[in-house]
Amino acid sequence: MYLGEVLKRIRRNRGFTQISVSKNIISQGSYSKFEAGLNNLETDVYIKILNNLNIDFEEVIFIRNSYNYEAKQLIIKQFFTLNYNNIEKLEEMSIAIAKFLKKKQDLDIEEIQIVCNAFLQLHLTRDIELTKRIIQPIWNRISKYEQWYLNDIRMINTILFLFPVNVATEFTQSVLTRLNKYKDFREAELLKTSFAINLSLLLIKEGNYVKALEIIEGSLEKYKKKMNYTILALYFSRKAICSFHLGKEDSIIFLEKAKNLTLLYEDAEYWERIRKEYNYYTSVVKFE
Repeated sequence: MYLGEVLKRIRRNRGFTQISVSKNIISQGSYSKFEAGLNNLETDVYIKILNNLNIDFEEVIFIRNSYNYEAKQLIIKQFFTLNYNNIEKLEEMSIAIAKFLKKKQDLDIEEIQIVCNAFLQLHLTRDIELTKRIIQPIWNRISKYEQWYLNDIRMINTILFLFPVNVATEFTQSVLTRLNKYKDFREAELLKTSFAINLSLLLIKEGNYVKALEIIEGSLEKYKKKMNYTILALYFSRKAICSFHLGKEDSIIFLEKAKNLTLLYEDAEYWERIRKEYNYYTSVVKFE
């Protein structure tokens, strides 16, 4: 289905006329030819038409593809929501990427393949230095950019754990500053919380529980009501770890909050991951 036909269906479903959609943008005749597949629209004209229809480009492409993501977008979305500790899922992703790249070369997907392979190697060898070397070309590319865009920022967040904590802290502050430009963009705050929670684990590994707790509490204060349950539960559990090491009495209280939240969503598998992480980083306490 061509784009003009998609917009024609959307326009009719919304009860709009060609005149109302194209008014003060282009002539009704030119727009009619676009819907009929007889011409194309300039980008700025197309964006204005979408604004009049109150729909964004991503949704139009999704509809055009029979209410499915196109192959590249599906891989990207699956990758950035992947549990990188799940070897089976990593292997499935690696196979899907290989199939895609057999048909078409694509830098973004090639870099996702590199990261998948790096994580698989890390699971096999536990060699963090090898993982860093595999991923280094990606960082070499991204680090040269004056401006990072959302996919660059997502990629940095994914590989953040490979850097020393002082470097990761500097990256995080730089990213958070750059994300201020996206303050009204729907994914910006989710990315901010993801960076903060990843940085908190690096600080926990370094034994800097005071700084980790400061970051966690700051994020909870700003974004708690906008977090999804998986992120919020992880914040509660990381706060529980910090509180335990700082001798605070609320450690188990916050871990119970994480447990109750995950079980409310019937996500026992996710709770098990959180419980194991808590037990690992507190060592002397085993929470059932």
